[in-house]
Amino acid sequence: MKTKYITKKKKSPKQNKFAPGQAKIRELQEEYLVKKEFKINSTTQSIYFSDSRNMSELKDNSVHLMVTSPPYFNVKEYSKDYSGKDLGNIDDLDKWFEEINKVWQEVYRVVQPGRKIFINIMNLPVKYNDVSFRTLNLVGKTIDSCEKIGFIFKRDIVWHKTNGVRAHFGTYPYPGGLLLNNMHEFILEFEKPNPKKIDKYGHLTREIKEKSKISRDFWLSLKNSDVWLMKPEKSGEGRTHIAPFALELPSRLIRGYSYLTETILDPFVGSGTTLKAAASLGRNGIGYEINRDFEKIIDDNLNPKQLELVAV
Repeated sequence: MKTKYITKKKKSPKQNKFAPGQAKIRELQEEYLVKKEFKINSTTQSIYFSDSRNMSELKDNSVHLMVTSPPYFNVKEYSKDYSGKDLGNIDDLDKWFEEINKVWQEVYRVVQPGRKIFINIMNLPVKYNDVSFRTLNLVGKTIDSCEKIGFIFKRDIVWHKTNGVRAHFGTYPYPGGLLLNNMHEFILEFEKPNPKKIDKYGHLTREIKEKSKISRDFWLSLKNSDVWLMKPEKSGEGRTHIAPFALELPSRLIRGYSYLTETILDPFVGSGTTLKAAASLGRNGIGYEINRDFEKIIDDNLNPKQLELVAV
């Protein structure tokens, strides 16, 4: 593995046109300008310790697949930064959607027409009046937001977790207030429109296409059901990241919806799991992470000695 740091100044808002409200974001990013590259398994995995609300380093239509799990609104403390840089520490739901939609707008810009993005998210139960709970409709609002940006909503895949969040007993053994264990999350599939009918696989050689073929068993494992049974990452003190991504999830999507040598993006890379899967599967990866505290975890995940190769 070869690792190198590249530090550069982002383009100044004075020199570039951008959407209203972006100037403040770009000013906040001044201290998050480090790029780290890993050369693994004949791929390049690039980490930008920067804010994915501004991915000006990436060219339009340059990414072939996006897979991510965004930070949840006001549930976990992702960092000690409450300035607005860390989206996971925004306490106002409407503000959270306003800011995270800026990430989806950037994703829309950089993804190639006709290609897909996948967002792993769940409807979030939160305390209500200190004695009960309500569930935040994050899934439906995310679909609405991405459609407004221009994405085509294709489907939702249900991730059935082998173990999930266990609920309290409620009114048991009496009826009326029984609580259910939370055993699923959603994987939302969107596609960027391709009105000009650009050949979205035209950059691939016949050899790459042949080497990227998937097995019949793997194809059927995706095709036969939109409910996927997958084990989540370990919980509690066994975690190295506050909200780790299950490796099987990005691995399935990368194998099923991209080709060898293509570029995978994760705008909330966290512990680096999506890039770990990309490197294992012969794809290049780009990740954005605003929290430098996760750097050691990412280094460990992208260490070839610990890299878990996933059979194609």
